[in-house]
This record gives sequence, C-alpha cells and structure tokens, in this order.
Amino acid sequence: MMEEGGEGAVRLGVIAENLGIKEPSIYHHFKNRVELVNAAYVEWYWQCLKTDIPVEAMMVLVETREDYVRTFRKSMEWSYQPERHHARAIRLSVLGAAQRNPELAVAINEINKKFLATIADSILFAQQKGWARADLDPMATAYWLHGQIIGRTVAEMDPGFVDLAQWDKVSFEAVIALMLPPEK
Repeated sequence: MMEEGGEGAVRLGVIAENLGIKEPSIYHHFKNRVELVNAAYVEWYWQCLKTDIPVEAMMVLVETREDYVRTFRKSMEWSYQPERHHARAIRLSVLGAAQRNPELAVAINEINKKFLATIADSILFAQQKGWARADLDPMATAYWLHGQIIGRTVAEMDPGFVDLAQWDKVSFEAVIALMLPPEK
C-alpha cells in the first residue's frame, strides 16, 4: 500500500482482511496506525540496505591495496545496478518521511548507525593498512558514501538525461580520489 500510494494509502481494514483477522487484532501489535506505518517504514528501509555479501565478509578477502580498491569498486558497482534503483528510491522515501517524524527518525538513525558502522570498520581497517587516508573520520566517510550511493537516484529519476555509466565513473573516481592516499 505504501509503495503504491504512500503512507496515506495504508488502510487497516484492508490489512486485516488480507491477513484474515479482524481490524481490532492489529491493535494487539501496534497501538495505532502511526506505529504500524513507522514499523513498515523501518522494515522497508532495513530490507533495502541488505547486501548480497556483508561488508565484513568482503573485507576478509582483502589483502592488498589493489584488493581493497577492487572490492570497493565491486561494492559500488553492485550498489549502482539498475535493479538496485528501487531500493535506493525506497530509502529516499523513508528518509523523507523520517525528516517529518521524530520517532521514525530515531529508528532509522539506529539502523544507519548499525549498518554504517560496518562500513566505518572497513575504512578503519584500510587506514590501518595504509590503503585509505588516515585523516578521514571513518564514520563520517561511511555516512558520506551512503549519501553518495543514494544520490544516484536523482540522476535515475530523469532517464536518458544523464548517462548513468558516466555518473558511475564520476562517483567512483570521486570516492577513490577522496579516500585513497597517493601511491608511494
């Protein structure tokens, strides 16, 4: 319902009917419609962050700067796949809703902290190996990278106007230029 018509389209009667329960039964799990919508947003956001391979698993295979750059590139390429556009668009939608809803913002911030901590840890690991600039704060960089990936949605909203392959190239080059120290 939310995907098709936004949170205003959520109808408890329809949900109850689809679940084969009476509408008051929903209130055993959620105190009101707002709580149900927030829970849906939280789950929606979390599902869209899931990756095929967790960051920690990718980093186990990284042994050199070249491995790190290759892994980073593959991760960004995966994130920028056309099939991932929908997930990026949903995240933007949820983030927009969270800007207007303090309770939702708290829940989304907790998800971001948990998810982006894994990216920050991978950046810290790369910094310790000398593969990433040591002067960058890992958590701030992880949040920036998250924004960079979500930002692709702006170009995707206007198909054909922006060459997405070129957008990807600019994005990757910007990330690498920011994160990697010059080779010695």
